[in-house]
Amino acid sequence: MKRNRIILLILWVLSLIGISFYGGLISYGLFMLFSLIPIISLLYIMCVYLLFKIYQNIDARDIVCNNTATFYFTLQNESRINFSGVRVLFYSTFSTISGLDDKTEYELRPMSGIKKQTNIVCKYRGEYEVGIKRVVIQDFFRLFSITYKNREPFRVTVRPNVVHLSNLAHADIALSAVRDSRVNQNEPDVISREYVAGDDVRMMNWKVSANIGKFMVRERIGEQQQGVGIIVDTHRVSNRIEEYLPLENKILEAAIALNLYFSQRGIQVSTYYEGASFEEDSVDKNKGFEEFYERMSSIAFDESHNNELLCRNLLDSKTVFLKKAVFMVVHKWDDAMAQTASELSKNNIPAVVYIISNNVKDDYSSQLMTRTNMVRISTECDLTEVM
Repeated sequence: MKRNRIILLILWVLSLIGISFYGGLISYGLFMLFSLIPIISLLYIMCVYLLFKIYQNIDARDIVCNNTATFYFTLQNESRINFSGVRVLFYSTFSTISGLDDKTEYELRPMSGIKKQTNIVCKYRGEYEVGIKRVVIQDFFRLFSITYKNREPFRVTVRPNVVHLSNLAHADIALSAVRDSRVNQNEPDVISREYVAGDDVRMMNWKVSANIGKFMVRERIGEQQQGVGIIVDTHRVSNRIEEYLPLENKILEAAIALNLYFSQRGIQVSTYYEGASFEEDSVDKNKGFEEFYERMSSIAFDESHNNELLCRNLLDSKTVFLKKAVFMVVHKWDDAMAQTASELSKNNIPAVVYIISNNVKDDYSSQLMTRTNMVRISTECDLTEVM
């Protein structure tokens, strides 16, 4: 393009010299021609800009991140002039399109179009723009070009990926641990009630009976202790989409993978998170996962959903202390999470903490509680390899 401008400038100067020294129709004709070429080129580019049409579509009802979908786009010339040197640039930060090159130039004849079919992969869960981002238009003489943003961007809502884990590090240790929770003891004599006919006399609490003058039996509530808890951090860490989108995607992906892993093995799962309010979402083997996945797909991260609020609600509800083990999926390790882990440790509840972070320098080993394990997960890693 720069070379063509230099050539045109040289020709224009030579025609001007011809007029000055020789005159004549040819010199004036060449001068007018070389003077009009830039104007014609700019008018041509403006026509293409105004008349050029783009149509895009994805052939999928539900778009799931890291899954392939069929992507169509059409470049349409609905005018009576020929379009030459049209180039399209694609969104590449959050999605990839296979088989298409940004350097390819298309020529569109009058009243015709070019339709392309290829595959697209959306990298993250969320709502964002994919497909054609910008269009580059050049004139016939390759003197000028303009790059403009697609006037009708294609926006998609992408659902989180469902990762099937064949095994889970620390799970066997966590689920086989014997707890002795202050909130809900494993010992059968936490609660005593008055004896009724048919009660097992071996469960008689003679000490309490002697004190109050009634026959009292021990109530077995330890049998209610079951399942695992998953604490999910729904705090939005930034206003910049390129910062929060990968992080939120991996947090939900990990939470869904854990939920699926346990529910498929007949273990009841309770997921705790901040949504419209503090939520406790329970799933077991027979029901609930599909509904849980739908809720996770549409969950809204927010700046107000900080760890202090989440942990306060957790400790107030106390149901997390009824679990055999607890898994935390968070974006950082702070005082609120440390306090929660400490309370779990005091109640002999094993915890596994998954910190979703790309900062490899973070070291929390000195802050870990007894019976607590920590795993750092990057936003781009494969969960089957790190979990």
